Order: sequence, then C-alpha cells, then structure tokens
Amino acid sequence: MKRSDVLRSLISGVHADHADYQQLRQLLGEQFDAALRHDTQALTALGERITAQVAVLDQRRRERMRAVALLGLRAPATMEQVIVLFASNMQAAVRQLWQALEALVLECKALNGRNCRLMMEQHALMQRVLAGEADTYVPA
Repeated sequence: MKRSDVLRSLISGVHADHADYQQLRQLLGEQFDAALRHDTQALTALGERITAQVAVLDQRRRERMRAVALLGLRAPATMEQVIVLFASNMQAAVRQLWQALEALVLECKALNGRNCRLMMEQHALMQRVLAGEADTYVPA
C-alpha cells in the first residue's frame, strides 16, 4: 500500500470517527435522560447501542494503529508525527480535524462519567431505601 493511500485512509477514518463520536454524544445524552426518568427499557437499549458504537470506534482505532505502523512510525506514535507526513499545505487542516476529534472524545468521556455517577448515585439511593442505612439500628 502506498504512503499516500495510507494517509488518505487515516483521514477517512478520522472523518468517520468524528461522525461516530457525534452519534455517541447523542446516545450519551439520551442515556442521561433515560436515567433521570428511571427508564430501564430505554437504558438497556441505549446501553446496547452505546456498546456497539464504541466497538466500531475501537476497531477504527486499531486500524489507525496498523496504518501508523505501515508508515514506519514506532508505537506509540503521536498524531503530530503522522501530521508532518502530509503535504505542508494540508497539515493545518489535518491538525484542526484531529483536534476537533480529540475535543469530541473528551466531551464523550465527560458525558460518560456524568452518566456513570448519576446511575451509581441512583443505585446507592435505592440500596439505602431497600436495605436501610447500615448504622440505623446500631446499639449505642
């Protein structure tokens, strides 16, 4: 595979990731809303969709790592090392595209953390309601 083909494939993958992370962001928003409503059916369906979306993103990440290896860069290569392989007139656009993707990834991580905290708090509250406080009936 020619270097130009590998670089083109990398950019195509970054564009696809951008679209998929936007979809993941939407799903995480829906998951949060479903958790607030205590909608277990929606949470189950959304969990399956989120898992499938993350699997696609992870597969593309692995493909990107293989492409970087084809370029002769040693792991762990940085995206900046890849960007300098592009024609100089394309580097700024590729850098901007990558930074936009990184921002989406960070946003999705934050949303996932928020959802996790909410569901863990809800679970802890339900445990207290169902089982009572651990020290409620401790003799003095």
